[in-house]
Order: sequence, then C-alpha cells, then structure tokens
Amino acid sequence: MAIMIRLCGILWLAFSCFFSEAAVILPVTPAVAYAGSWQEQSLPAQWQQQQRQFYLDALLAPATATLAPAALLRQEDRGSYKAELWQIPLSKISHSKALLLTPKHQPIKAAVLLLHDHGAYFVIGKEKMIRPFADSPVQKQAKDWVNKYYGGQFIGDELAAQGYLVLAADTSGFGERGPIQYEQQQQLAANLIATGHSLAGLSAYEDMQLAKFLAQRPQVPAGKIAAIGFSMGAYRAWQVAALSEHIQAAAAICWFNTYQQLLQPDANLTKGQSSFYMLHPGLARQLDIPDQVSLAAPKALYLINGGQDPLMPVQGVIQGQHQLKKVWRAFGAESALRTEIWTEARHEFNQQQQQQVWLWLEQWQAMH
Repeated sequence: MAIMIRLCGILWLAFSCFFSEAAVILPVTPAVAYAGSWQEQSLPAQWQQQQRQFYLDALLAPATATLAPAALLRQEDRGSYKAELWQIPLSKISHSKALLLTPKHQPIKAAVLLLHDHGAYFVIGKEKMIRPFADSPVQKQAKDWVNKYYGGQFIGDELAAQGYLVLAADTSGFGERGPIQYEQQQQLAANLIATGHSLAGLSAYEDMQLAKFLAQRPQVPAGKIAAIGFSMGAYRAWQVAALSEHIQAAAAICWFNTYQQLLQPDANLTKGQSSFYMLHPGLARQLDIPDQVSLAAPKALYLINGGQDPLMPVQGVIQGQHQLKKVWRAFGAESALRTEIWTEARHEFNQQQQQQVWLWLEQWQAMH
C-alpha cells in the first residue's frame, strides 16, 4: 500500500507539472467587437477626439519636461545633399541619435520622417533607411539589409536626392541604442512597465517627438511632413500620423491587419518579444487596428500590403480596408485614402513599390 501511495504521488507530481506547463500559454480570444470602433452613426470629429485621447492615454508616455536642445555631432557631404548626425533628446528618460539629410541646391519639397523596421535585427536602426557615414563600422550590415528588404536602395538617400529633407533615428534597443539580443526584448519591456511606462508607448511618444523636431526645422515647409515606414516602421508610420498634429501624410508598407487575424494561434503578435513594440496596455480593450489607423483621417494615407506576406493575412487586410474607407468617406476625404494589395509581393518594400510611393508623395506635396 505504501508503494502504491508513493507511486500515485509521483504520477500526480508528473502530471501536475505537465498540465501547469501546458497552461502557461493562455488561449488568445480576439474581441468580437470593440467599444470604441467607428460606427455609421458616429460623429467623425467627436469620435476621433475621444478615441485619440484614449490612445494617447494608453501610451503611458513620460511626463513632459524641459529637454536639452538637439546637438549636431558631425556632417558628411553627399553631392546634392548633406548628411548630419544629431543627438536628439526625446523625453526625460530617453534620447536618440538620428541621421538628417538636407538637399543643398534645390528648394525643399517637404520633410519625410522615416521609421525603421524590426526584422529581429538590432545591429542597425536608422541605417536601415539612410546610408551610414563613409567610416561607419556598419556599412556592410546596412547594405546587406537594404538588399534583403528594400530592393537594394537606401530610401532616405533616394528621397534626399529628389529634394526631400529626411530624418531617421534609432528606436530603443536598435543601433546606437543597443544593440540588444532578441531575448532581451522582454527585459526591456518589463523594465519600462516596472517604471510606469511601456515599450510600445515610449516608441510611439518618441516618434511624435521626432515629428515635432522636424516641424521646428526652419527649412521645412509648414504643414508638409510625411511619415514612411516598412514592417514595424509601417505600424509606426500610420501610428504617428494618427497621433501627431505635425504629420500630414503617411505611407505604410506591410503592417496593417485586424486583431482577429493577428491573434491566431502561433501568430507573431502572440509570442511576446518583438510584439512588445506594438502592444499598448489596454488599447485593444477599445480599439481594433483599423480603428487605430482611422484616427489619421482625413490625412493622406497610402497602405501597401503583399499578397504573399506570411505575417499579414490577406483576409484581415481586406476587412480592415473596408473599415478605413467608411471613416475617410465620413470625413469627406475618400480620395486621400489609397490601399493596395500587391498579389505577388511578400514582406518587402521593393523598388516597384518605392516608385509608386515616390509618385504618391510627389502628388501629395504638390497639392499642399
């Protein structure tokens, strides 16, 4: 009998360990409806004001403070434009180095805030968008990255050559604000939560501060600042357009969907780590992703998704596009919204897509 009792105890411990391990990952059930979602009877301006404030509150942003002025660290001549490295205070708990490209021999058409991707590659941030300085130790890494995702182009330099003033900065954990290791993302996120902030919220607030920095540049034409990004940078592009008064247009490539699709079992957004950059505490209690994007209406918005993108299910893209169109229509600005699914494209911002975005940008700046 004693042996049987001991055996049962061992089996109970074994099975309890198994079930407790299995229960660590809770099932994710996306909401069927969201309390703050746009409804046909909503008053556009009132709805937007209320939901934007909810979004801003969800950032858990650092308290406003008087910051030191931005500092110019070095320069490099690039022919028709110049490159500058700046140190920019972004909040009372953070600052970033940023690359600023300024055309030299032509009037500045507009300013563009470039927002870099994630890609689980932290060695570079701003250099995913703008060519590093000639003596930079990350020249090869940057070139390899743009070859992989950007059709071999440093898109910031492409835009500067066309007459745009361009800014790109490192997000927390990337480039000169790191580089962290993949598994350290949860530690960074936890440390921020422990001090009353969040990684997603700090990143969003910093992007808003970068937009403000651009708006304060004397060379930038008033009311002509656009945000452009790919992947996580796309998320950041439509987000800063939704939240910042300084951004008047945004192009977002390969980050748009619905929670219904992105919270499926084993989807990236459910795995932690990288997703902490895109998950605001409490926000999904009230707003689906298309609702968040709709806070940018009636600004000019260009969304591109790839039909073969494994990270962004096409069904969610189509569902979300329908919701966006309702909101832009309610604002009387349906023509300001452009959405496309490139059926053969994967998770990329290729040269053909870039050419379409440059044409869209040219048309937008010419009309404003």
